[in-house]
Amino acid sequence: MRKSLLTGVLVFFVVSAAATQDMAVATVKLEKTEPISEYQLNEMIQAIEQMEGRHLTMEEKKVVLNQLIDQAIVLQAAEFDKQMHVSDTEVEDAGIMLLSQQLSEAGVLPPGAILTDKEQYRQIVEEQGISVEEYEKNVRKQLLAEKYITLKNAEVFRSISAATEEELSSEYQRRVQEFVIKDSVWFNHIFFDTSDSNPEESMAKNEKAKAVYNRLINTSATFEDLVISESEDEVSKVKGGVVGPVMVEDEIANQIYGSEFIASVFSMEEGETSRVLKSNIGYHIVQITEKKPAQLLPENDAEVRAYLERVIYAAHYQEALEKVTKTTIAELRERATINYFGDYK
Repeated sequence: MRKSLLTGVLVFFVVSAAATQDMAVATVKLEKTEPISEYQLNEMIQAIEQMEGRHLTMEEKKVVLNQLIDQAIVLQAAEFDKQMHVSDTEVEDAGIMLLSQQLSEAGVLPPGAILTDKEQYRQIVEEQGISVEEYEKNVRKQLLAEKYITLKNAEVFRSISAATEEELSSEYQRRVQEFVIKDSVWFNHIFFDTSDSNPEESMAKNEKAKAVYNRLINTSATFEDLVISESEDEVSKVKGGVVGPVMVEDEIANQIYGSEFIASVFSMEEGETSRVLKSNIGYHIVQITEKKPAQLLPENDAEVRAYLERVIYAAHYQEALEKVTKTTIAELRERATINYFGDYK
């Protein structure tokens, strides 16, 4: 069974509100009495069984139940500690960071890249079958529990050492395939949004885009001027309409914009400006600002080095977190009252 799911740091699963209405398999009391429902336990068991591709034994199910109990104990301790607070901004930032890491591990984003488009972040989360609110509720729990544990053991984390040259070199060799960057393109665009438009509204946006294109080629208005005055991409327009990097076979870009739009962008030359292009979400006038062929980023590249330093620090941090989490939970269990029911007695 995966270590990260059943031992070490706490892992929170999205469980529906119906869980609180089901029969309890255990109760936990540190600061308040809290039931662990059969529904809640089964949700977590099913999630693990799906990832493992097999059924869990009864002993393993008991381990899962104790994981839920550990979560409840730490959260109760954190929620009743007046020093503990997690802001909405922290939750959103952590949610974006977590999703970016998962996309990077899947090869969808370059190593160390972070999603910057919050609408894109929300869309990707919801494509996993959960709402952003549910996802961020779990992130908030994780942050609150981790903040409680780290603040109670602050000296341990202050003593984590920086990565050595040997560690950096070894990690680079182990991850070398991550630093193979596919063909990529950056572009600025003037965007006309049709994502929520009916056919008539979409046609009107197309006509508007064509009119703006005619202004671009027939008047003194510059591309930059028209980005500011006409683009409906509020995020990119303050940066000149910049989008990128978009990479060959970028699954997210193909899903958002459509493969035909992406193919059109890659077929253009650096410095070239397109006519009106249609995508899944609207109409675009595109100006190619940079194209890069596939390359292997060297070990001494500043961004590579910074990424490796973060990876190695994260590994040391995780090791320390797992160690102090076990100690903290053991101490909290000494203070808590835990009752087991039914098959879990």
